[in-house]
Amino acid sequence: MKHSSDLAVIIHPARPDWSTRLNVAPQALPHFWRSWLLERGSLTARLSSLKPDCFSVDCQREGIGYPTPTEQKELGLSASQRVWFREVQLKLNGTPVVHARTVVPAAALTGRLARLRQLGNRSLGSFLFSQPDMRRTFVRVSRCKANATGLEWARRSVFTLGGRSLMVTEAFSPLLTRFDQTNRTN
Repeated sequence: MKHSSDLAVIIHPARPDWSTRLNVAPQALPHFWRSWLLERGSLTARLSSLKPDCFSVDCQREGIGYPTPTEQKELGLSASQRVWFREVQLKLNGTPVVHARTVVPAAALTGRLARLRQLGNRSLGSFLFSQPDMRRTFVRVSRCKANATGLEWARRSVFTLGGRSLMVTEAFSPLLTRFDQTNRTN
C-alpha cells in the first residue's frame, strides 16, 4: 500500500529508532538539538520568537491517504484505514527549518478537528495549544533516514482533543542553526 508521500518515508523509516523522552538521556542528543527535540511547548511559538516577523507556514500537501506503519501503531489504525494528512514547511525568512506531517484518522475529522482541513498556511500549533483540553503524549525522538533535504532529527507525539487523536511528526533542518544563536555552544 502506498503511503502519502516521500516525507513520510524520511520521518518514519521502516525500522526507526524512536525513543521516549523518558528513555533518552538528554546528553546523548547533540547539544544544539536537545532543547528543540525535547520542547514540550508550541514549536510555532518558539520559532516565532526567533524571528517574530519572519515566521511562516507553507502547506506542501494535504489530502486523504494511508498511514505509515509507525502512524498505524501510534494511532491504533489498520493499514487500510484512511487518514487525512497535512505536510508543511515551517520557515524563517523564507528558509524551511522544520518539515512537519500531521495525520488524523479520516473518520475523526468531525467537530473541532474538522477545522484542521481549513488551516491552509496557518499554524497547527496555534490551534492545538489554544485548546484547553489538549493532551500530549511523551515526545519521541529519532534520526531521520538519509535524505536529499538534509533533515537530521525528528520528533513525534500524539495529541488528543475531545477523545480524538492526531499524530504530529516534525523533522528539523540543520538550517535552523542559522537562526538560533542561543543553543549554538558546545
